[in-house]
Amino acid sequence: MDRQKNNKKIVLLIGVAVIFCYFFSEVVLRQFVLHRAGTQSISLSSILGKLPPGIRDEVTRRITIAELKDDLKAAKTIGEKIRISINLAMTISPEELQKNYAEIIEKYPKQPESLPAFTNFLMAPKTALKSISVSQYQDFIKLLNKEERFWAWSAGLSKLKMRKLSNKELMNFLLPLLNVKPTGREYQQIYTELSELAFEEKNEGIELKAKKFAELCETLPYFDEVLEKREKARKLAKAKKLAKAKAAKLSKEKNKSIKRDK
Repeated sequence: MDRQKNNKKIVLLIGVAVIFCYFFSEVVLRQFVLHRAGTQSISLSSILGKLPPGIRDEVTRRITIAELKDDLKAAKTIGEKIRISINLAMTISPEELQKNYAEIIEKYPKQPESLPAFTNFLMAPKTALKSISVSQYQDFIKLLNKEERFWAWSAGLSKLKMRKLSNKELMNFLLPLLNVKPTGREYQQIYTELSELAFEEKNEGIELKAKKFAELCETLPYFDEVLEKREKARKLAKAKKLAKAKAAKLSKEKNKSIKRDK
């Protein structure tokens, strides 16, 4: 009974400490909420659940920040550091994220994990902390592996559309793709878009070549195994449906034949 009362007091004290630390350091905050009472661990979720929603959300955010800072210190590779620093900056604020992206480009211009930073500043306005030109972005893509390259082209195209570039500028951005054979079926959507852009710009040569590449993508597997399995399942279901329809048609014709013979 005394132990239960003591635990309740500890939880209450920690709850008060949580609210107190809400206004101060997230590092101190996390140390409080992870405090152990004897052999029993005080549940973080049980404490947070007792806080008002607004404070709870902010406390949770501060705890996440503290944990990410620890993860960043423990990161062993540059790739890990970049990924964690992006998550940390994203948790802190939009302004911190932009600052982080700019630092990543400065420090790690050839790391594949820097792709989000390069995409973020692709053709950014002069008021931005950085601005990556189309040619710089295309050069960066060359550093990536096959699957990463697809996502880079796709993300870059989306960003340029957001920047409201003209059809001709979008077409020129994708032109390097006509100099290399596609390596995954996912590219089909990009080549199809390139052919449509070329059609709008009345460039028949690029339009036809992009269409051929789009058709070639049909023969390639997906990068994503999940998508590939889904595609196989879809084709199998379609084949079964056709076989069932064919069997039903043959059965119907057979029944008609039997009736005629009678």
